[in-house]
Amino acid sequence: MSNFDYEDDDETESTYDSNDLVKQLRKANKQKEKELAELKSQFDGLSKAQRERAIKDTLEARGVNSKIAKFIPSDIDPTEESLSKWLDDNGDVFGFQTTESNQNTVDPKQAADYKRMNNATEQGQTPDASDDILRKLMSANSKEELDEVIRMSGL
Repeated sequence: MSNFDYEDDDETESTYDSNDLVKQLRKANKQKEKELAELKSQFDGLSKAQRERAIKDTLEARGVNSKIAKFIPSDIDPTEESLSKWLDDNGDVFGFQTTESNQNTVDPKQAADYKRMNNATEQGQTPDASDDILRKLMSANSKEELDEVIRMSGL
């Protein structure tokens, strides 16, 4: 064999090897692109679910029906501040009052409960009087003294 033939064989083998290597690299690249696409779709799904949950939680905290979430634009950040601002700006469209107007209204049941508690504290005995009665009961030396303390205290 001549030296020339030998060199041709090497080039043919290396060309074959390089084509096989390119095919393997292309196959690996396709596999990586497929994995990347799957990860992107999972990330997008999780991001969407997290955004929906944050919006729903904010709406529920403000006492707003969570069905309004589908009307919130996608460019609004799902943070408490940006959602509160959007709700304050657009609340009248959906028929609910803003935070300022909610603060001025008082539930009649709560007002009645407040009056009842206030009356109870104004008319109740102070702890000093209770302590005084207890001290007198403990210091009574006879049955007559004990009866007198009980009669005077209204027990």
